Amino acid sequence: MDLATVLLLHKSSFIVGAICFFYVRWRSGATPGLGVLAGSFSLLAIASTLAGLDESLHMSGDARTFWSFSLGANGYGLMAVGLFGLSRRQNSLRDWWPLLLPVVLTLSAVKTPWYLNNGLRASVFNGSAAVLLALSGFVIARDFFHERLTARLGLSASIWVATSLSVLVVVGFVFPNDAPLPPRYAFFLLIICHFAVALFVLVLVQERAEEKLTRLANTDMLTGIPNRQHFFNSLPKSLGPGDAFVLIDIDFFKRVNDMYGHDKGDVVLINVARTIAQNVPPSCVFGRLGGEEFSLFLRGQTQSSAFALAERIREAVSAVSLVFEGNQVTPSVSAGVALWEAGLTDQDVQKRADQALYIAKNNGRNRVELFSSAGLTSSFLAPELAQARAG
Repeated sequence: MDLATVLLLHKSSFIVGAICFFYVRWRSGATPGLGVLAGSFSLLAIASTLAGLDESLHMSGDARTFWSFSLGANGYGLMAVGLFGLSRRQNSLRDWWPLLLPVVLTLSAVKTPWYLNNGLRASVFNGSAAVLLALSGFVIARDFFHERLTARLGLSASIWVATSLSVLVVVGFVFPNDAPLPPRYAFFLLIICHFAVALFVLVLVQERAEEKLTRLANTDMLTGIPNRQHFFNSLPKSLGPGDAFVLIDIDFFKRVNDMYGHDKGDVVLINVARTIAQNVPPSCVFGRLGGEEFSLFLRGQTQSSAFALAERIREAVSAVSLVFEGNQVTPSVSAGVALWEAGLTDQDVQKRADQALYIAKNNGRNRVELFSSAGLTSSFLAPELAQARAG
């Protein structure tokens, strides 16, 4: 393949990438990094165009070479900045330090005409590109542990391959007789990597959008905890020994709404939901079923451990103190606990937990009831209720 065709494809890869980035940023809003990536691909497209032009531009060959080198080097610097912002999902001034390398190279080219040596210029340009790509690939791969999206793997792999090819170009110019791959072929494969980087950036943005929609669909908008749909979708297909349901209901919630208004009722809901979330194990399936009712599903439980967890939640909620219109309001919850037994479905166990909750409500609230296999319940009385009965 002749050099003119390679340069045309090289320029086209950056133009296509820049257009895609500009379009997606316009459609998706201020997605961190996309605007900078669009700018970087635009600079690289201009640099590639200058490299393929002749004297018809009315610019000397030395000037074209300088600007092609400078814009290209800074384009790769901006690419690193854009990929940093995209990966970290934020625009930060501290991510602009990769531009130091291309700026230093540009200033050195201003002082001395070393860039007019084709082999030296190509080696320095591709060497700096390899360094910047390697840094970008490291950040993308590292952040996978904070955001496990499969597009990150494809993006980091594309960047690492581009890094390797840039190194091969340098090797080809420094050791022309011993290079494992001629620079022209490595350069052509780099074009494919540019397309791949652009593709996986767009896929990453799409995966994030889908993840956000899924999260919104599974999250209770008021309390920020999983909603009813997520709770039931997260339950196992079949239950076994040690599986338990805990149903929790806020006591006298309607009274709060009637006395202080629904906005204050929302405050109670939010605080109770947070308190429950802070006191359940990570493996627990937890969600708001609706209204003032919450549910937990636990594995590996005994009657005493499931009861103890529900009691710990009850005590934690009782420690919450809110002030509405100068009045102190302390919410409380009642809970029903039921464990799986042979022959029961998940609906059966939930019904048992609901029956235990119903008894807790009828027996004075602010207490936990455990459903027994005999259809009876054992209860824990809140300390203040126990003292009142003793008095």
